[in-house]
Amino acid sequence: MRIGYARVSTQEQNLDPQINVLTEFGCERIFTDKISSTIKNRTGLMELKNHLRSGDILVVYKIDRIFRSLKDMDELIEWLKDNHIGFVSISEPAFDTTSANGNFLLHIFSAVAEFERNLISERTKLGLENARKRKKILGRPKGIKPETKEKFDYAKHLFENKNVPIEKACKLAGISKASYYRILN
Repeated sequence: MRIGYARVSTQEQNLDPQINVLTEFGCERIFTDKISSTIKNRTGLMELKNHLRSGDILVVYKIDRIFRSLKDMDELIEWLKDNHIGFVSISEPAFDTTSANGNFLLHIFSAVAEFERNLISERTKLGLENARKRKKILGRPKGIKPETKEKFDYAKHLFENKNVPIEKACKLAGISKASYYRILN
């Protein structure tokens, strides 16, 4: 049985293109995650591993949808081999763990993908370092946004002058109770 796995990095991204390709490839069941690959315990991936049986073939659209690193790839491919489960990447058709060539190519491309992630990380760190040298302020802005201050003032007015309970005042003002007390303090 072909079992698919699809992943995107954020909740805002759409899984449909991957699901469509996996369905067209003949996957009878597809497990999904909307989470960064850097998170080790992905719910969909863990459910997939519990569902796979000997003789199944795990199918992904691209290898970067399932593997975080070369080490992660090695561990998962070894687990698949131990459980007599095949692995296929649709967009990298040479990746078929039932052949020696497929295993070899899978390792090469995984190493290249990890190298690319490391380059991105190095460039990001360099960019942040250069921004600090230019005295650029990084991170979340300090202070309260004007819109949030207005909401706080309105909630405070309702609570103190109109005897509206704090929970209702915050709801009417469109501010959370936690934000209200954070600003108050």
